[in-house]
Amino acid sequence: MNGLRLLRRSTEWTHAEELRSLFVVSLPRSLSSLLYVAAARAIGLAEPAWTSDGEILNRDRVPRRLQCLAPADERFTLLGSAPDAFAGMTTYLDSTARRQGFAYKDVVQPFVIGGWEGLGDFEVLKVRRNVAEVAYTMLKRKWVYPARAASVFDVHPWALVEGLVRAEAVLDALPGETVEYADAVLDHDPLEAALRRLYPDAPVPPLRYIDHGFTRTRRRLEAERRDSLVFRRLEWIVSAVRERLRSDDPREEIAAEALP
Repeated sequence: MNGLRLLRRSTEWTHAEELRSLFVVSLPRSLSSLLYVAAARAIGLAEPAWTSDGEILNRDRVPRRLQCLAPADERFTLLGSAPDAFAGMTTYLDSTARRQGFAYKDVVQPFVIGGWEGLGDFEVLKVRRNVAEVAYTMLKRKWVYPARAASVFDVHPWALVEGLVRAEAVLDALPGETVEYADAVLDHDPLEAALRRLYPDAPVPPLRYIDHGFTRTRRRLEAERRDSLVFRRLEWIVSAVRERLRSDDPREEIAAEALP
């Protein structure tokens, strides 16, 4: 495992392994990897050596030679539709995630994380991003697995958006500190403040994940979304899906049209 550096607490030295472990959660494509690395380094927490960016439930982030140790290649797994896989993943988390000194992350199993009682043993950092932006970036990569959590809509991108909206509600309900993606891409302060609230006894040094290259990329992607009719349609779909899921009244479903 990675070494753990020492942290200063007043005039005493405290080992980072004495701190409660951190769990970073978000929807996919929400800057979570960059914020995970920045947070873990700032606090002095170790990343499990057998994962990439601490993503403990994503089989694709585990070296091939160690994939036998990882859970099944599932995403957005629901208890109701896959109870055995769901239970297997919570058992895996119980036995694998160390409660002190480490940092972990998940973006592919929000419902498993939400149903895992062991999460109460961790500090939790939630990264929240606009669902339309998440859907837009996922569609560009042809990643539609959040649709597995849909129960109202069954065609894309409506089913994809429904799965993301349902997952967002689960993550929002978790205890912990929230950092807004829109704020974190502009300034380091939101992440620093959240970490200080989670770890009041650990000094948090200034974070430095935003540089000129990061800023150029952010502006380019913002301009792309601003000029995209696909993104504007996704914003409308997200609003319509939220309204449909909020309504308890039986009514005709919104006509679902896939994006070209």
